[in-house]
Amino acid sequence: MQSRQNVIQATEKQTIPVFQPNTFAYDVFSGLLKHPKELSSKYFYDTTGSQIFEQIMDLPEYYPTRCEAEIFEEHKNTVLELCRKDYFHIVDLGAGDASKTGIFIDHFYKQHIGFEYIPVDISSYAVDDLIRKLKQKYPRLATRSVATDYLSALHWIHEHVQGKKLVLFLGSNIGNFSIEECRLFLANIWQLLDADDRLLIGFDLRKNAEIIRNAYNDKSGVTAQFNKNLLRRINTELGGNFNLDSFEFYASYDPVSGFVKSYVISNKAQYVYIEAFGRGFDFKAWETIHMENSRKFTLEEIEELADFCGYEVEMNLFDSKQYFTDSIWKVVGKADR
Repeated sequence: MQSRQNVIQATEKQTIPVFQPNTFAYDVFSGLLKHPKELSSKYFYDTTGSQIFEQIMDLPEYYPTRCEAEIFEEHKNTVLELCRKDYFHIVDLGAGDASKTGIFIDHFYKQHIGFEYIPVDISSYAVDDLIRKLKQKYPRLATRSVATDYLSALHWIHEHVQGKKLVLFLGSNIGNFSIEECRLFLANIWQLLDADDRLLIGFDLRKNAEIIRNAYNDKSGVTAQFNKNLLRRINTELGGNFNLDSFEFYASYDPVSGFVKSYVISNKAQYVYIEAFGRGFDFKAWETIHMENSRKFTLEEIEELADFCGYEVEMNLFDSKQYFTDSIWKVVGKADR
């Protein structure tokens, strides 16, 4: 397997290389060997996948993006007052195009607040393009861009960025983890934050089951296209021969566990060969590939999660329908660095 070079772009144009193994091939190989088979949703977001997800965010059924944007617009002064005492750094995990974070950036910038914006994304192209656009709109904005995985980025930031940090993990991405993965991820972040830092996390809340189900299985089939695009990516990057028409999309919501689970299902017995592995994989008729979890939370579950991982819930910010919350957590159990 080839290695991928990820870079961290500093304000003064200094480029710091961070080498991370390209795990895409390994994760696909190991996932297809499992019973049942699975693929990781973190690989949805190649260029095509990101474009399809932008379409999903515009769907009438898909409420999370609109809810979180409403929260940011309505509560931007609350967040500003939380941060404004000192120069601070906004660390945006999985920044994408920063469409929601842009509400904060615009407000803080116009208030002449001293802060630095540090977007983090696995794609160096995405963060470079984002920084370029932000600099055109906000010439005085201090920025550094980080192109690697979340925890590697936070390791670098912990070592090189001094001062107060507001770390954003938006869009209900926390719901994609299993319960154990969620706890481990948040505990790892705790290790890399300081006593006065804040973590702002987007949580999709439990609500009417039909509303949730429709958000993850839209009538126009865009979500199905989004999931099956990962099979296309395997074809393109690893030499696979998945026939996308031979797989169907299915999503279900369990109101007891609070999990939406998404699958693609082989609609016939078939053999899929992947050139990068020099071997193929047998699929039985109606065999599944698990693609994604999306957990929905109660406020009690959010409180318990924060406490378990070393945080204190400082406040929960809600949209007008209370479909979604951005929960602001304070690091506890640490002295100032």
